Amino acid sequence: MIALGLTVPISIAIDSILLGILLLAAVVSARDVIRAAWRDVTHVPPMAVALALYLWLLIRCAYSTAPPTEAFDALGKYLDLILIPVLAWTVCDENVRRRALVWYGVAMVLNLYVSYSAAAGLPGLRHAHYPIGFKASVTHSLMVSLGGFLFLLWAREATDRRWRIALFVLAAICAHNVLFIVIGRTGYVVLGLLLTYFVLASLRGSRAALVAGMLVLAVMTGAYVSSENFRTRIDEIPSELQQWRPGARDSTSVGQRIEFYRTTLEIIEDHPLVGVGTGGFTRAFAEKIRGTPAMMTDNPHNDYLLLAAQAGIPAMVLLIGFYVVTWRYASHLESRLQRDLLRGVVIALGVGGLFNSLLFDHTEGLLLAWFVGLLGAQATPAPQPQVSGTRA
Repeated sequence: MIALGLTVPISIAIDSILLGILLLAAVVSARDVIRAAWRDVTHVPPMAVALALYLWLLIRCAYSTAPPTEAFDALGKYLDLILIPVLAWTVCDENVRRRALVWYGVAMVLNLYVSYSAAAGLPGLRHAHYPIGFKASVTHSLMVSLGGFLFLLWAREATDRRWRIALFVLAAICAHNVLFIVIGRTGYVVLGLLLTYFVLASLRGSRAALVAGMLVLAVMTGAYVSSENFRTRIDEIPSELQQWRPGARDSTSVGQRIEFYRTTLEIIEDHPLVGVGTGGFTRAFAEKIRGTPAMMTDNPHNDYLLLAAQAGIPAMVLLIGFYVVTWRYASHLESRLQRDLLRGVVIALGVGGLFNSLLFDHTEGLLLAWFVGLLGAQATPAPQPQVSGTRA
């Protein structure tokens, strides 16, 4: 569980191996896992809602318009939802949380190194024209935004002045990387919202909203003036919106998403309550655009619409409910850092899911499950020693 903090942002192969080891340990300790999972599902609302969503998708496999192999392959994309209690089972004390988050911070530093070395033209994993870390631009910007948010939370809690300054510098580097180096517009939105929440959660009071607004405005204005990447990506939005035509083939990011959303909404309108079945989206989408020049896709770049198209509006409601109850559950966490970090995860993945099918992707789905399992786990009580003999 600790090592996953390092590997999820870096390597699918390694984190798959670690998950295999974790699941093997869960099988060996099946009785303890079942008992802990039942306790977590009955006492931690996010885990209960995640399980309900997965079970609904499983039921919709049986009535999918897709062949069984495609249906269960799509169901496997959401396996992270039921991994949350298993991941939580490994969190036996506060040291696991602390060390896991430290390794996530290390992973962010490594991603920053790869990204900046590529931007500088140094030999490495990436090239100067696409200076990202170990993952694609959307994933990279989401992870680094969350990393910067974590560094800010650590800086807020730090008692040593030198550590506080170092953590604030790391947070600033993360923000610079998202706004100046990579090109993910989802990252711009998520970073702005995380900065806003950090100020609101840290200052409180009547002036917090004003300070948050001024800070985000200053950061985004500075990025627009100073960053060619940021300015270009923002300036492209109006022209891409004007260029979009319903049913036409569009090569722009904004135009493609609008067309995907429009077609997916038609699928949902035809099957509002139960959808076309888990795994049935690709065939349903292909049927909708048949005879038109519109671009084909296997997901609409929106978590909520993809779930609604496959398993009806109830599935979308369950996903929204998952984020809502996770936000509310965070208030029960004793640590302010953990409470704000869990809400930051909700902001990053919940908002990012409006523009991308994040849960459909390995890294983002596992990252969500890892954070919720890590921060939402109920501590396992230590076994009491058995004392033999008679009472005096």
